Parts: sequence; C-alpha cells; structure tokens
Amino acid sequence: MKSFPWQILLDWYEQNGKHDFPWRQYESNDNIGYRVWLAEILLQQTQADRVVSFYDKILWKYPTIHTLAAASYDEFFPYYQWLGYYSRARNLLKTAKIISEEYKGIFPKDKEILKKLPGIWEYTARAILAFGYNEPILAWDTNLETIFSRYHKGAKNIKLTEEEKEEIERDFQKFISNNNTIRDINNALMDWARLAEPKTSSLFNSEKYIFTESEFYLTEWKNEIIEKKVSNSFPIPDAEIIISLHQDHKVYYSLSDDSYIPFILAPSENRETRKYIQDYFRKNYGLELSVRPIHRKWLSEDGKPYIAVNAQVQAGNNTFYKWDKKGTKII
Repeated sequence: MKSFPWQILLDWYEQNGKHDFPWRQYESNDNIGYRVWLAEILLQQTQADRVVSFYDKILWKYPTIHTLAAASYDEFFPYYQWLGYYSRARNLLKTAKIISEEYKGIFPKDKEILKKLPGIWEYTARAILAFGYNEPILAWDTNLETIFSRYHKGAKNIKLTEEEKEEIERDFQKFISNNNTIRDINNALMDWARLAEPKTSSLFNSEKYIFTESEFYLTEWKNEIIEKKVSNSFPIPDAEIIISLHQDHKVYYSLSDDSYIPFILAPSENRETRKYIQDYFRKNYGLELSVRPIHRKWLSEDGKPYIAVNAQVQAGNNTFYKWDKKGTKII
C-alpha cells in the first residue's frame, strides 16, 4: 500500500479545521483525560456544534471526574437534559464513579481496560488514548474507514482488511515519529470526513478533493456503489402511535388497571414522531423519555395506518400501573 498523504491533510486542517471546539484545547494537562472522555461520550450520535453548550455547562458544574462521580442522576440530569440518548448520562455517572474510586481519577492507558468501562467501546477507547494521552494511535470509526477505503481501494464499500488497517497505522506512526501531530491528524480526519468528504460519489467535487493520488480520484469514483434510497411512502403523519412505555424493559407502564394496554396517541401530523411523544409525556405527565426509532409500521384491514414505538422513562415520577414482560401486574 502506498503512503497516505498525511501532510496534505494537515495543511488542509490548518486552514479549515474546527480548532475552537473546547475539547480540543490541549494546552493544560489538568483533567485532560476526563475532558476528552466527557466530550467523546457526548459526541456519540450527536453533532459537534450541538454538544458545545452541554459540554461547557457540565464541565462548569463538574470540573473534575470526582465531582461528577459524587453526583446523583437527578442532580446531573438538568445539565444533560435535551441532549437525548439518556443511557449516555447513566453511563457517564457509572464510569465516573469507577474511575474516581478504582483509578484515583485517572483514566487507564490500556485500551482493553478502557473498553470494559460503561459506554466505552473501541473507538472511544482509542480516542481517549489519542486525544487524552497523545498516544500514537488512530481513532478508527466509520468516517476513517470511508476515507482510507476510498484512498486505497477506490470506494468506501470495498472494506479494508485488519492487516491493511495495521499497515495504515504503521504508516501513520512513521509519519508522526518526529512530529507532535497525533491529535491534529485524528482531528483532521474527523473534520475532513464531516466537512469535505462526499457522503456519496454523486456529490464528488474534483476541484475540492485534496487526495488527488487516491484510487477514488484516479478511477474517477466509478467503483463506488451508489445506494439508492427507497422512498418512504408510508403515511407516518396520519398514523396512530402505539407506545410501549417501560423502564429497562423490565417494568412496563399502562393506564389500565385490568390488563396491560400500551399508550395510544393521535397522529403527530408530521414526521417528528419522537419529539411529539417526548413533548406529550413531558406536558401531560412531567416525564422525560428516551424514544427509540419507529420499529413497526402497518395498515389495518380498512387501510388505517399505525406505527409502534418503544420509549423509556428517564426522569420524573409516574403513577401508572406496572406490568412485567409476561403481562402480569406488578403489585
């Protein structure tokens, strides 16, 4: 495999990168592992620009991992509220407690140990090592897979082997051996993927694409399979919503005292179903919910549309009747 043009990427990043993100301020080593970990958890499945205010707010209230570890969920939740994916909030508190009590507030420099902590998987462990400790490691995620697959294979759908990934890692480590650019390269790859890498080959702009020696560029991006989206003609705005409201899939809530009946809401009249459900339970019951994507759509015999959704209670008290998975009432 030919060497990746790391310097070209760094030059692009210097001019176009998002250097002002608060979690990219590495001048002080104080709490850097904590700050990097906090940012990476908040950034999971959430756009970076949206995370900034939450990150600043949480770090202001809980400046060290020890202060976060001492917080209860109810105390922490107002600083996290509205960010969604509430399992992240619980994992933050669980991991903070473990790091505070078992590791004296310092994140281990061992990838396998990091991966055993709540909410931390391969990418997050690598990110903590690269950004927190400046370890010569790439924070692999699907974005990096796309960049390197296109560069070396000519298409993002042609996957790299583990051996090829290891060779890319060695090429990276060779380049940074005399350069303190580990963080910059990882950040540059993320920014390039987010800001400039075409999501599909149909959006490719040869004048702005900086990797002109890549197979993607040299083959004129013809090897990439274009995935056509199937149009969604199901009338979601007109569908009644069947909601399974639960707590960790162990306790299911119902308004019925006689038998378990899920909640049924009128059509949302738009496609923002999850927000509609959250707003409804917040307004009527004072509950904060985590709402999963629609998992079932169907039409009744007379053509009436329905959708089914799972939702979990995250905060607030309720007086609903409780049922287990088998439909037995919990006294």
